[in-house]
Formats: sequence, structure tokens, C-alpha cells
Amino acid sequence: MPALDYQDMLLVVQPSLSKKRVLIVDRHAPARDSLRATLHSLGFVDVHGAGDSAEAFRQIHAERFDIILSDYVLDDGRDGQQLLEELRHSHLIQLSTIYIIISSERGYTNVVSLAELSPDDFLIKPIASELLQARLVRAVYKKHVLRKIYEHIEHGALNDAIEACDRVIQQQPGYMYDALRLKGDLLHSQGKTREAEVVFRSVLEGRVVPWAKMGLATALRDRGALDEAEQLAYQVTQDAPDYLSAYDFLASVHEAQGRLADAQHSLQRGADASPHNTVRQRLVGDVAARNKDFLAAEKAYSRVMERSRGSTLRTMDDFANLSRVLVERGNFA
Repeated sequence: MPALDYQDMLLVVQPSLSKKRVLIVDRHAPARDSLRATLHSLGFVDVHGAGDSAEAFRQIHAERFDIILSDYVLDDGRDGQQLLEELRHSHLIQLSTIYIIISSERGYTNVVSLAELSPDDFLIKPIASELLQARLVRAVYKKHVLRKIYEHIEHGALNDAIEACDRVIQQQPGYMYDALRLKGDLLHSQGKTREAEVVFRSVLEGRVVPWAKMGLATALRDRGALDEAEQLAYQVTQDAPDYLSAYDFLASVHEAQGRLADAQHSLQRGADASPHNTVRQRLVGDVAARNKDFLAAEKAYSRVMERSRGSTLRTMDDFANLSRVLVERGNFA
């Protein structure tokens, strides 16, 4: 089946747009109203608004949304990136949920951070209605193509999900790599490391992409081929330095090799490129503390505390970890 163009996608998804539940998260009511009007003109009917992340959480707890459009800067100490991180951490959104971040931020760090968390898209203000429609149609169509895979995953039917991946690979060439990536990850999650390795190697035969290299590296690590896994991940950091999970992976390999200083260095490189990632900052603190670099651990844990203020990402361990390294440094204030 040939890949569909935009107009073909629109014909497929347009009847479903009126059934999609949409949540707009923006601290400015006029901005929510303007975006709501634009969505109504595009055929969306069930459109809701939230002025901050707390209200967004309340609504998402109560109802399932198909599409979430979040401004990057929110009004209660969080931002759209952190909201996405928390929603995923709390399992409040499904694989089928479309999450788009809307931002006026063009800075390198913010763009890297958003890309790292893999929202379905991010748009820079101001947004023309034609662009918004085009991006939404493509996102809705992609979820439509992959919907059976997502449904099986959510029901824990992983073998059925793999079969659904195979059908997409055969019938939807435009989404073949999406399905191959999901298939490789599913095989790996089942402990089928050799089969996952075959999938990722097959991708790399036709297309060199960071996620396939990292998928292969993960399979190699998990069967004990640490040196080969390390080399692959290192290649990713050289060829695609913005692919930040490669630094996390390198750290895991270095830890397995007993190289704590190298592990800390790798994590710090990722944290420097994307300083708003709470999970990675916590990992930096953990490894630095084990490496007895208590100053670096204090800085990392302090960033975790600052970033997770009022958030579900904060844990009691964060207080304990920061207190412990302060004591180690002799800071009792």
C-alpha cells in the first residue's frame, strides 16, 4: 500500500475529529479561547481548557483525552515538558494520546529537552490554523495506523502487539520504521534479546538512525557484550549528540564495568544538555554520591528538589538524598 498524502490522511481521519476529546493547557484564558475557536473551525467539538497543570491533572484523572495541547510555560512552577514527564510517570496518558507542546521558546536547550521527551510534536508560536490542522491530521493519522499495536500493549497482549507490528510493516510502508521500533522494544521487553537484535540490525541495513543503534546496543548489553554496546552508544553521542538517552545508556554500561567516574561524566553530559530532566538529574546525584563527589551530588539533588516542587515527581528519597550529601559535606545549616 503506497503512503498516503496529506489530503488522503484528512479523508481518513476527518470523520473522527468530532469525536476526539481535546484538552488545552495554557495559563492565559484568551489564548485558550483562541485555540479552542481554531479547533472548532477544524472540526473538533469536545474541547476543554485548563489554566495550570494542577487543573490539567484533575481533568486527566477524571476523563481520558485523545489530544493534549500544552503551552510550554505554565503558571504554577511547572512547564509543558514537566507536565508530560509527570503524566507519563503517573501512567495517566496512553500510548494513543497525542501530546503537543506549543512554545515561544526557540532556545537550543528547550528544543533538545522537548525532543528528548518525545512529544508527538511541538509548535512555535504564532501558529497558523493551516499549520495546526496539518500537524494534527498527521498525528491523528499516525495514531490511527498504530492503534492496534497500542491497544494490545495496553491490554498486556504483547505477542498480539508484535503481530500487529508485522501487519503495519507489510501494509503501511510510511510507518514501517515506527512499527519496527515498537517491535524491537516489545521483543526486548519479553527477554527475546536475540530476536530484538535481528530487528534493529535489519533497520540499520537500510537506514542508520540513532534509535536503532541504541536498540541494538541495549540488546548487546543485556546479553553481556558490554564493549560492543559501549562502542555503539559512543558512536551515537558523536553522530547525534542530541540523542540524550545514549548518555544514560553509556552510564549504565560504565557502571556495569565498575567505572563510576565515567558513568557520572556521561550522565552529566546529558544533564548539561537537558537540565530540566528530573529523572536524569536524580541519576547524576545517585552516581555522584556513590563516586563520593558530594558537591556534584548536592548540585544534582538540589536541582531535583527545585524542579519537582509541588510535583508528583518528588519523593521522600529526594529529601533524604539531599540531606545525606549535605551531612557528608559537613553542611548542617
